[in-house]
Amino acid sequence: MVRRFRPIVLVYEVVEHGLIDDTTQTSYEAVMAHVTEVNGAQRQNDLFGKQYAMTWVARIRGNYKPQYVAFPRVGVPNVQLTKYQVIQVRKHATRTDVYFANDREVTADELEQ
Repeated sequence: MVRRFRPIVLVYEVVEHGLIDDTTQTSYEAVMAHVTEVNGAQRQNDLFGKQYAMTWVARIRGNYKPQYVAFPRVGVPNVQLTKYQVIQVRKHATRTDVYFANDREVTADELEQ
């Protein structure tokens, strides 16, 4: 049985502009979220205007705006976790809904790109 209320890792990337080159600073924040899969072609088209092989929504208490989301694994450092791209962030009075997906978009002929 899959738990819906589970820990996730929010990944933030900030670009720091230097005199010679730019560097990217990555930070990680572990939070508890209510995670639900968003399956079905029509539902994904209604939400995102596209179809993905796999999508999720994480409902988190508080105000967040991550670039990526990862599922933590025991014994694996945050740097090595699989990061999923955030598609959309919706803010409500007391919570934030973060929609994220794997990077494979499904085309009309159902071939993954």
